[in-house]
Amino acid sequence: MSDGVGAPDDGVRDDAAERRSLEQYRTLTNAIDDGIYRLDTNGRIAAVNDAVLEQTGYAREELLGEQLVALVDEDDLARFDRALRGRLETGDAPETTLELAIETADGGRLLCEVRFNVLEADGEFEGVVAVAREVDGAPERGRSDTVWEADESISSVIDEADVGVFVLDETFDVVWADETVETYFGVDRDELIGRNKRTVIEETIRNRLADPEGFAETVLATYDDNTSVEQFECRITDGPDGKERWLEHRSKPIESGRYAGGRVELYYDVTDRKRSERARRESELRFESLVDAVDEYAIFVLDPEGRVQSWNRGAKRIKGYDVSEIVGEHFSTFYTDDDRADGVPERNLERARTEGSVENEGWRVRADGSRFWANVTITPIREDGELQGYAKVTRDMTERREREQQLQRERDLTERILETSPVGIAVVNPDGSTSRANERMATLLGVPPDESSEYAAGQREMYDAEGRLLPIEDRPAGRVFETGEPVYDREIRLDRPGRTRTWLSINATPIGTDEEVPEQVVVTATDITDLKELAERRKRELEEREKELAAVKLATSLLETGDRPVEELLEEFVSKLPRSFRYPDRTAAHVSVGEHEAATDAYGTFERQITAHASTDSGTSIRIDVGFVEPPPESESDPFIDEERELIDTLATLMTFHFERREYIDELRAETRRLEQFAYAASHDLQEPLRMVSSYLQLIDQRYGDEFDADGREFLEFALEGAERMRNMIDGLLAYARVKTRGGPLGPVDLDAVLEGARSNLEMRIEESGADVEAESLPTVEGDEHQLRQVFQNLLENAIEYSDDTPRIRVSAERRGPEWVVSVRDEGIGIEPEDREQIFEMFQRLHSRADHGGTGIGLALCERIVERHGGEIWVDSEPGEGSTFSFTLPVRGSPEG
Repeated sequence: MSDGVGAPDDGVRDDAAERRSLEQYRTLTNAIDDGIYRLDTNGRIAAVNDAVLEQTGYAREELLGEQLVALVDEDDLARFDRALRGRLETGDAPETTLELAIETADGGRLLCEVRFNVLEADGEFEGVVAVAREVDGAPERGRSDTVWEADESISSVIDEADVGVFVLDETFDVVWADETVETYFGVDRDELIGRNKRTVIEETIRNRLADPEGFAETVLATYDDNTSVEQFECRITDGPDGKERWLEHRSKPIESGRYAGGRVELYYDVTDRKRSERARRESELRFESLVDAVDEYAIFVLDPEGRVQSWNRGAKRIKGYDVSEIVGEHFSTFYTDDDRADGVPERNLERARTEGSVENEGWRVRADGSRFWANVTITPIREDGELQGYAKVTRDMTERREREQQLQRERDLTERILETSPVGIAVVNPDGSTSRANERMATLLGVPPDESSEYAAGQREMYDAEGRLLPIEDRPAGRVFETGEPVYDREIRLDRPGRTRTWLSINATPIGTDEEVPEQVVVTATDITDLKELAERRKRELEEREKELAAVKLATSLLETGDRPVEELLEEFVSKLPRSFRYPDRTAAHVSVGEHEAATDAYGTFERQITAHASTDSGTSIRIDVGFVEPPPESESDPFIDEERELIDTLATLMTFHFERREYIDELRAETRRLEQFAYAASHDLQEPLRMVSSYLQLIDQRYGDEFDADGREFLEFALEGAERMRNMIDGLLAYARVKTRGGPLGPVDLDAVLEGARSNLEMRIEESGADVEAESLPTVEGDEHQLRQVFQNLLENAIEYSDDTPRIRVSAERRGPEWVVSVRDEGIGIEPEDREQIFEMFQRLHSRADHGGTGIGLALCERIVERHGGEIWVDSEPGEGSTFSFTLPVRGSPEG
């Protein structure tokens, strides 16, 4: 009986060509480590390769002719049949993958990943080729003897489970869990029964996961949409057995039976698989499926002369030739011109023939002329000792070669960086010897570069920042070997023979495996000698400046006390000034500002003293004198150092600034009073002549108005309107000038009542315009009731005046910390952004009088009143969207209020 894939159902033909082809495929399949099965149209095993015999322990004769059920149980066979029927009905996928448990000759069960392809000829089904790859580290699948076998849909899933199982009903309450769940998640499965799985995740399970948020989000999402199969990996960081492990979650909805609408969740321990994943992936790439199903490898057969006899899909993908283009061509087509000229193809065939197999790497050429780096294995195919041809397997290694070259370039770059780094770098062994050190580290240690690897701990004395000698075990590398923890920015002093002391900043980090004791320690050292010396100099300078700073702080604090009497200020200043000098008990001081002066009790005329002069812009003289009451120490040639001379100059300058500011403030206050008096007097004195002009204009209108022609009437109306505007402007100017001088005392003011008063004053205007004025409850504040009513009245008038349609006005208040923000919002024509600042200036108008009336004083008056109350006013507006005028008032009882 044949063991070759592709053997006919009725036995091996006698035809020599068929036998050679069969032998070729037998050699190919036996060269692959995965188990390969050929099933006929009735599901009987028609052929297997040697790997199947090694996996299962059966002899070939025991398997050939047997049904597949001899190797898998009924449930797995049913899954295989469903997948096969789906393939035959849809014809979608080129290959289908399942996990099946294969029974071995000794009664064991081997979990395998099985991929199969359908064999067809002229559209007719001729059987199946399946490739079985053992899942590394997969435990033997067991059976549950619980009552859950009574439900077919749940039982079929549980039978596939290798590890932890949760069974959930349609409300996602836990109805069953196995013992493995307790091991993985540290829960008592008896306490789980009846609890909602969402609650179990949130209260118990999620905190054991490395990514609790991602785990909870993914699992809970399956309960929200219980229609799909979910599979992902997660990591347990705090298992009940103290172990960290990787789990693979697999879950799917229960579609029938007692718990239809529920869900079953399986958790596989894939920790070992994760560790060996890379090796397994490489193996999977080498032997993914049988010959034509292999996509990552070009696998084909050559005749004894080297002509291509077969061609798989991987070969087409890698080399770019269709089967019709390449079969019959010599395999030297794939080699470069240089290799062909050098006879490389022929030598490779000869070596394979004589040595049994040959493997090499080199450049190969694709159909489009491009090159790729190939790993090639050529194995001879023999029958009864006679050479029938060669099996050739080619893999595209271009990316790997580029990665290796890139890695080598990075190693070279790292080596160059290591040797040119300004930082000393060394690798230290546990015994204190040096495995490797760069040239900079050798220089810092004071050893020749070619002897740096011979340096051992203890050859140089090292001291800590306090000057204590460091034993070897307390040095940075020694601490890392002892604790396993890195050491950063450790400052040590190194004493080298014949050299000045050197200060180093040391970092030391462990390298090696996860074991407690590091294999080695990387030490980096930076020379900070210059920085240490600079720090010492700066420290000494800082100490010398501290007294100067204290004196400046003293002067600043004294001068910031506002309108404190000059005599009192000078007395305190001169009493504390000597403390800022090196010999305060021997120092006396005298300070004068204009006609005011103050001095310490011991002040007089001294031979040794220093003086600072200054004067304000108005000519006020400022002088500071400091002298020695007693002779200075004999070691001092000059009792005053430069810093002390600079100090009194600085103090004199600060005092100048202070008194100039006081003089300027006094001058501003006087000027403000004069301007207010002038504005009041000017506006008051203008009222009488304006009243006379208005009266005579009215008399002319009454007595002679009928005698004027149209122009005369127009001129008279202009004059009357102008006089009226002048009167309104004078009234506004008087009100503006009186805000601070004639304002009432500040007291509790109910803003609701104030707003109601403003609305009452504007009652006729509101009725005429049909304005809709709404107001929220307003607070009680500290203020001038009359002036605040004026603010509301002006803002309401503006809102009515600048509304195109029926005015809609809303008044509200909001507390923000220590102040109230009162807002008046309208839905009027709005204000351009560039005009928002100027509307609060005196006599500023944005529209002509023909469009909108007013004097241009109303908003300026509002601003002045709000400022008197310690607040500010502003506007937020967009053209066509309306305006919101807001102003702040301190909360009653606050420091500002």
